[in-house]
Amino acid sequence: MKKKLLLMFNPTSGKSQIKPNLWNIIDIFVKGGYDVTVYPTQRRMDAHDTIIERAEEFDRVVVCGGDGTLSEAVSGLVTLPKDKRTVLGYIPSGSTNDFGSSLEIPFDNIEAARCIVEGSPMPCDCGLFGDRHFIYIAAFGVFTDVSYETPQRTKNILGHAAYVLEGMKRLKDYSYYHIIVESEELITEDDFIFGFVSNTSSIGGFKNRSEYAPMLNDGLFECVLIKKPNSPADLQNILSALVTSDYDCPELLKFTTNKVRFITSEPVKWTTDGEDGGEHTDITVEVIPQAYNIVVEN
Repeated sequence: MKKKLLLMFNPTSGKSQIKPNLWNIIDIFVKGGYDVTVYPTQRRMDAHDTIIERAEEFDRVVVCGGDGTLSEAVSGLVTLPKDKRTVLGYIPSGSTNDFGSSLEIPFDNIEAARCIVEGSPMPCDCGLFGDRHFIYIAAFGVFTDVSYETPQRTKNILGHAAYVLEGMKRLKDYSYYHIIVESEELITEDDFIFGFVSNTSSIGGFKNRSEYAPMLNDGLFECVLIKKPNSPADLQNILSALVTSDYDCPELLKFTTNKVRFITSEPVKWTTDGEDGGEHTDITVEVIPQAYNIVVEN
């Protein structure tokens, strides 16, 4: 009896490069012993809702799209009882594909499909931002609105360069927030222009080349906080540190944690996995260890 596979794809993600390869991808799955059901997502959160409703019908659920589509899928999957969480496959086809890069999943559609057939499931941690799940990053401050405010058409045409161009505009006029940060590892209070809690070795297409590159299933997320620069030299130090992944910079705080709380007197806008995460004055971010299984190369 053939195994059942649900292939969901976002028809607007990236440059829609999935469409020319769709039949070849299906052929790889059929040859791999799967009976394939294809479902193009119709709206935001469609992947989330479809997985909750239908994941139990399939032996494997494959998501094709960008980080946002994958995030939707995982957030649906982890709401199910643990014994009903179907193994997930991922074919990256977005503009930046940070999490796919962290998983070292091939960006070539055909190779990614082969990986899903021939690879092995790996347990992966998930984040909880208040009561909202995310897969790889929750962030506030300068740059955080770049992903969801960059027009999709611009992303499709320019790819990763669209994020860089949009991000450069933010440097002209940044805001800062006075924040109390509380975790077992660190308690501090300061003015910050940017911060993130992440489970990824790539952010905005930039690879973390430092010794701090994270493991994806160790029950810990990385927290990086950038203090308000007091001079152009401080700002230059910050930019250099981010580009080179050199966190030995006095303007940066870096630690790993499984739970951290952020308290502010004024609402702060957040993003989760590049999507609008709302405004908050008191938010806790924590890790759900090994919350789901995703196929990676052997």
